[in-house]
Amino acid sequence: MSGCRIEIWPDRPTATVSPLIYGHNAELVGRGVYEGIWVGPRSKIPNEGGLRLDVLAALKQLRAPILRWPGSCTIDGYHWRDGIGNPKDRPQTVSVWARQVEPNTFGTDEFIRLCAAVGCEPYLGMNAGTGTIQEALDWLEYCNFGGESGLSHLRQSHGGAKPYGVRYWSVGGGCWQYAGRPSAAEYARHFVKMASFMRGLDPNVQIVASGWDGEGGGESWNHDFASAMPHEDLIDHLSIHRYFSRGHGVEFDDDDYHGLFDDLRALERDIQQTEHVLRYFYPNKRVGIAVDEWGLRHPCAVPENGLEQANSLRDAVFAGAALNLFNRYAHCISMTNIVQAMNSLQCLAVTGGARMHLTPTYHVYDMMRPHMGARLLLHEMESEALSVSATLQDHRILLTVANQTLDQDVETRVELAGVKQGHIIGRILNAASARDGNSFESPKTVSPKRFRFDFTGSEFAHTFPAHSFTALTITPE
Repeated sequence: MSGCRIEIWPDRPTATVSPLIYGHNAELVGRGVYEGIWVGPRSKIPNEGGLRLDVLAALKQLRAPILRWPGSCTIDGYHWRDGIGNPKDRPQTVSVWARQVEPNTFGTDEFIRLCAAVGCEPYLGMNAGTGTIQEALDWLEYCNFGGESGLSHLRQSHGGAKPYGVRYWSVGGGCWQYAGRPSAAEYARHFVKMASFMRGLDPNVQIVASGWDGEGGGESWNHDFASAMPHEDLIDHLSIHRYFSRGHGVEFDDDDYHGLFDDLRALERDIQQTEHVLRYFYPNKRVGIAVDEWGLRHPCAVPENGLEQANSLRDAVFAGAALNLFNRYAHCISMTNIVQAMNSLQCLAVTGGARMHLTPTYHVYDMMRPHMGARLLLHEMESEALSVSATLQDHRILLTVANQTLDQDVETRVELAGVKQGHIIGRILNAASARDGNSFESPKTVSPKRFRFDFTGSEFAHTFPAHSFTALTITPE
């Protein structure tokens, strides 16, 4: 395929891409935490106080900015006191929506240690289903209160000498479904009560309200919630969720492949509609959109197998296209969190005993790191085959391109307004088939390859291979 053109204006930066757009989930489901992150301090698997060293290294490499825990549907049945104190004394409970036993050996203090070791923001979710407002306030006091109180002393006795300073808190997870299926107005009333007490105890917290997840005919939820919740001082972010599924992980036909990328348009409509709602009901405050649960969920991923599924190159190209979309809406998207960090769903890595291998999706996050905190650049593109975003940071342009076609290379002319010449360092993620993935036996089947070239003039030509993801770091001279 020829004739594609991308035009970029390096001298016209716009919104800043929040680093939190590149966030992750660590839900208490399947092997997402237990074995995936937490093995316990007595494990023979190399660890730091129970946290897997290989996982810590992988997340540090990504500069993971934020980690959401204890999950989404699991939030609204989680009681934080079950997960503190001597691990031997913690009760075994049942996670209702995950339909599994929760040993509670990985709790609040272990999660905070994980975030500190990675260098990321912790993002906690209040139980808006089976929990109470008092329980939520106690958790906030335990984590953040710096004065002398029973709960701050309890935290100190568990190793938290200083307040944890957790900034990001959601009131529930997918409340419209998992918190007893309240109406939007009913949830709004509960949100006002919980958020007002939270704001009173710690004015610095960032409060996330639970929005619609794109399924089940609840299109009016966000509008109805905002209409019933007029207190813009209580809300900092509104979450939306979106899962995608077309065919199986590595067994999909051509229509499944192309349909998956078409589905991104539905997510873009969700973002646009949510932005309009927030601007209308909260005109005097920038309330961000937190896409704090998104990714691929193949049919094989069910609670009985811990939501595990095969991860292919197709998944990675899709992740790159979605992240490009989030970058392009940096003016209103404040955070996104793909599901999950480890083992479950569209994970970054898979563990098996002491072994770990990275998924193709991991490499996309690694290739897109320079976008974090950069300024979005105005650009135009004449192609539906490609998904593109471009940013500027430290006088360098990062252009990331997902070729969404299954079998067509796309010959492209990239124009850089005002640039006379430059140098390009590139990385490409590709394989013989979009169905290829990594495994313990072949961990680098899908892994990035580097290339470089110079150009003169204000444009250069480049061919983006079929089903590939490319990152070009452009240094004008």
